[in-house]
Amino acid sequence: MKKIYNIMNKRIDAFVSLLVLFAIILAFLFTYMKTNDAVIKNYDTYSAKFQKLQEIDFKLEQNYFKIFKYLHYDEINTLKNEFETTLSSLKQSSIKEEFGNSIYLKLLKIEKDYTKKSSLLETFKMYNAKVINSGHYLYDLHKIIDKTYIENQELNRLISSLFFRVSQVLVDLPYDKEGMRKDIEHLKAYEKENKLFKQLSSHLNIFLDAVGNTKRVREENKQLILLDDIVDIQNNLDDYYKHNRSINKKITLIFFFFAYGILFILMFNYRRVLKSTRELLAFRSAIQNSDNIVMITDANRKIEYVNESFEKSTGYTQEEVLGKNPNLLQSGKHEKAFYEDLNNTLKQGEKWQGELVNSRKDGTTFYEKASIVPILIENQIVQYIAIKLDITEYIEHQKYLKQSAAIYETIGEGIMLIDKERKIQSINPAFREMFSYSEAMLVGEELMANHRVKEEAYLYQEMWDSLIINDHWSRKIDHQTANGDYLSVWFTISVVKDEEEQVQNYVAIYTNLTQINQMEEKVNYMAYHDALTGLHNRAYFEQYMTHRLNVKSNMKKAILFIDLDRFKVINDTLGHHIGDEMLIELSKRLQKVASSTDTVARIGGDEFVMILDNIEKKDEVIMIAEAILSTVREPIHIDDYYLNTTVSIGIALYPEDGENKNEIVKNADAAMYHAKENGKDNFQFYTKQLSLDVQNRLMLEQELLHALDKNELILHFQPQYYLHNRKISGAEALLRWQNEKLGWVSPVDFIEVAEETGLIVDIGYFVFEEACRTFMQWKKEGLAVGTISINMSSIQFREEDLVEKLKAIMNKIGILASEIEIEITESFIMEYSNSNMHTLEQLRKMGCEISIDDFGTGYSSLSYMKTLSLDTIKIDRSFVMELPENLHDVEVTKAIIALSKSLGYQVIAEGIENAEQEAFLNKNHCDIGQGYYFAKPMSHQDFIQFAKKNQSKS
Repeated sequence: MKKIYNIMNKRIDAFVSLLVLFAIILAFLFTYMKTNDAVIKNYDTYSAKFQKLQEIDFKLEQNYFKIFKYLHYDEINTLKNEFETTLSSLKQSSIKEEFGNSIYLKLLKIEKDYTKKSSLLETFKMYNAKVINSGHYLYDLHKIIDKTYIENQELNRLISSLFFRVSQVLVDLPYDKEGMRKDIEHLKAYEKENKLFKQLSSHLNIFLDAVGNTKRVREENKQLILLDDIVDIQNNLDDYYKHNRSINKKITLIFFFFAYGILFILMFNYRRVLKSTRELLAFRSAIQNSDNIVMITDANRKIEYVNESFEKSTGYTQEEVLGKNPNLLQSGKHEKAFYEDLNNTLKQGEKWQGELVNSRKDGTTFYEKASIVPILIENQIVQYIAIKLDITEYIEHQKYLKQSAAIYETIGEGIMLIDKERKIQSINPAFREMFSYSEAMLVGEELMANHRVKEEAYLYQEMWDSLIINDHWSRKIDHQTANGDYLSVWFTISVVKDEEEQVQNYVAIYTNLTQINQMEEKVNYMAYHDALTGLHNRAYFEQYMTHRLNVKSNMKKAILFIDLDRFKVINDTLGHHIGDEMLIELSKRLQKVASSTDTVARIGGDEFVMILDNIEKKDEVIMIAEAILSTVREPIHIDDYYLNTTVSIGIALYPEDGENKNEIVKNADAAMYHAKENGKDNFQFYTKQLSLDVQNRLMLEQELLHALDKNELILHFQPQYYLHNRKISGAEALLRWQNEKLGWVSPVDFIEVAEETGLIVDIGYFVFEEACRTFMQWKKEGLAVGTISINMSSIQFREEDLVEKLKAIMNKIGILASEIEIEITESFIMEYSNSNMHTLEQLRKMGCEISIDDFGTGYSSLSYMKTLSLDTIKIDRSFVMELPENLHDVEVTKAIIALSKSLGYQVIAEGIENAEQEAFLNKNHCDIGQGYYFAKPMSHQDFIQFAKKNQSKS
């Protein structure tokens, strides 16, 4: 057998050597072809670049045919840059190494000639400019002389002759150069009469000199022919490429035939190896497919063979153990004397049998029943064969039985074993401790005899019926202890069946629920209380409302929905820990206002609810609501901050405002929103009108969802004008909505809805794009409208990619950023954040102007005005409408203008409706006005007509 293996190994080694040689040849061929591909790739690159040089040279040459035309200097510079860049890339490439020094020298010659050619082109541009400028100047002088000397026939004939020859020059026709010089000399006779003739004769000479120089440069350029050198290099590249491809084909064919020959030899050797392998398959298969572990070692105990069962059982592969000693499996569980006895037995040529505790590759232990037999030839041991059976599962099963017995004795759950006759066989110590029964008191007794549970007797029969159907039954029961008390337990009983599905016995488990009941109480508290404030939470509120409203009572109840005003600003500005402390303090204040019979709950981030029971008069609710408003207004001291806040309260009464939970909660919520709309820091009772308002709002919201898709949103434009001359300075884009169901909807009604629903983002991009597109149409009409003002919601500034999207719109339409004024409301300042300020700064760096709308109506401060990226302050119409009669508005307006001017801002006043207002604002140095007195908002076409009339007055 060993001899056969040696022969097989030699044949396999020869086969492997040929296979390796075949692989090397293929790898070499692949590498060679890859190298050729790289050369081919470089050739294509070089060829494309030389082709590009030809195209650029041709385009540059075309400029010399424009001797009397304006040259496109930017285009010439671009072509020169492209030529130089391409030439530089060729010089820096590997063209010298790949195609030889001669091509590289020609490339340097092209560079040298191009430098001369570039210099000539610059000279040509200079003389060309002189020709064209002189020509224009000459014709301008001609017009002036014609008007001055209309009656001098001789002079007119002389000038006409000169300009006829100038025209011949400009259209590149042959002309009488000497005759023209004589006419110029003749013209000098008139120089004393008027200096215009001196200028004319001088510029005619300049013109002729420039024309001569231009043609001279063009002739010099003809001597520098780059195209021939470029084409010559291109031809050399082609010749080299074709020659290289021919050699590559020959080399590739040689390698291919050589590899084919080796492949033929491999196939022949493979057939021989295959034949020998078949002869050993029967023997190998018998050992390999054995369920027992088979290991063969040589006389020196080096492993020569292991079967698949060995690999599965030990985790070692055959390759990992061949040539190694079997002691690599030793686990250390046996004494040294054990292995000495095993080795002595085998050395004597005797078979050894016994159990081994060995170790797998992953370190786990397994058990084997082993039989090791020495193989003797001529009384000499040549090999050992070990046949082993893995008995780990049997050993583990025995351990499991011992562990199960230990668990039964030590587990904390009470366990009872019942035989198939329903008689108690045994109880474990935990059961005895739990119920104080001794084993003697229960063994042999029928389960639940005398019904030792609080539940009714029917429970006993229900249990056995369930076990027949489901093999399992469980529920909570109160089981009697030996001293007569009852203990709450979770009782589980299961059927144990044999292999034939016959009932063998039953196992009952008793789990003490005392600690679980305590945990359940704690969980119930957590489920119905707010973790931050300790108040009841939304879940409790929902359950409470459902329960209380189902109880019939003549007593009234009041539901107060309480929502903090501007809490988000405090939370985002000072941090969530400050916000949390503020909510805790406010919850304490609400609890102080509530009576012991009232319920206070936190149902959202900054939303609270108070339920007042047993209300007799509405005045009681008003008193509590005012108390809430008063206590919330008091400053809250947290860390180093003294915070001020207010609440908006919505009140619904039961049963007047709703007879079920959903209805009354909805109405209280509607009343709360009404309180916010009325300026916050107040309370409002629910009325039926609020429901109508809510329905109208819902309808408006639903229609607004589809307004963009239906093209219902349009823009009107109100002109802005300089107060000092009443000329248009710009226009503000104003959004309008006409719906088929709702008719014309005021922006006051739908803008807020759009912001709350998030629709304002898509609408904002629509307004921006439509306003920019309209502005560009005005420019095509020739209208001098300086800027287009576009309002943007603070909601839109939350878009991370706002600047990129606006930039894409501007690029698509072609509008300049400097022609756009972004209007933000003063409420934007209240959402002051790094991201908002960064976005404003980006827009301003792009060139957009930034304007604050409705200035003076919000919470602006001087510190914000100094830090914001602004260009314009827009005075709100509320300060303008009573000017100049209202002295308060007069002083406020003057202060806003003075403050804005001191900070370098432009000032716009909106809402100008009469001459007195306009005169006052102009007198006090307001820059721009806007209002019905000058023009109302109008459609795109009407704006065009209005703007044209305004321009015609200038």
